[in-house]
Amino acid sequence: MSWRSKFSKIPVLILGIVQVVLTLLIFILEIASLAVYNYQATGAGIWCSLSFIAAAILTILLVTKWDRSRLWATRVFIAQILLLVFTFILIGIVGNFISTNSNAYSASSSTSIGSVADMFASFRTKYRIMQAQLAFAIILMFTGLGYVIFYILLTYLALWKPFHTLDISHLFQQ
Repeated sequence: MSWRSKFSKIPVLILGIVQVVLTLLIFILEIASLAVYNYQATGAGIWCSLSFIAAAILTILLVTKWDRSRLWATRVFIAQILLLVFTFILIGIVGNFISTNSNAYSASSSTSIGSVADMFASFRTKYRIMQAQLAFAIILMFTGLGYVIFYILLTYLALWKPFHTLDISHLFQQ
């Protein structure tokens, strides 16, 4: 069996489309969080999205234009590993913001004095936006991990298993 015959087209296409949607959501939420409240702004959702969108577009092109070739599947595999690295970075940065400011978020809900209340309302909105961005980044991380596992499994089934290059069962027979 060849590489292409084992490479499922539809799941990888769905994965790429989901990654595009999640990337756009992360990007939009980062812009919204910067517009709402500029406290501790890093813009991480914007610059990490560059890696995310590249990996997602390559994944879609793999099944639509490049006919699931092994060379392009390997390039997409590398792009997905970069996607994973940048999701870890984004999860770390956004998660740090959320954990650092959770007490401030709790305290801000009891404040009701004029402009201070408005400032805390903006902070609460930013905090909720960052929570949503963290959730989408975690889901995106799992989509990237899904492609990496799919690629490794497919590589084993299509390339190594037929030649018994990873078959070590004979070492345990008596």
